[in-house]
Amino acid sequence: MDDLEDELESERCFRAKSEKQKSDLARELEELHERLEEAGGATAAQLELNKKRETEMAKMKRELEEASIQQVNLLFRFLKEIPKIVSD
Repeated sequence: MDDLEDELESERCFRAKSEKQKSDLARELEELHERLEEAGGATAAQLELNKKRETEMAKMKRELEEASIQQVNLLFRFLKEIPKIVSD
């Protein structure tokens, strides 16, 4: 009878230990899930910010190219005017 009681007590201890480990693992899994969601949100925000910066850079590049073309056109116009000014 004592052997059965010892075995039952051992089984209860084992079950309690297993339940505690299960609870700990469930809590750890939930924490990891929350951290993953936070990291995913941060990644999405960073991607959106990068997209905005790329759009802004493309706009600035176009504006710079347009300004450069205007300066070249102005320079050629002045170069055409120099002979007229010199001859007058």
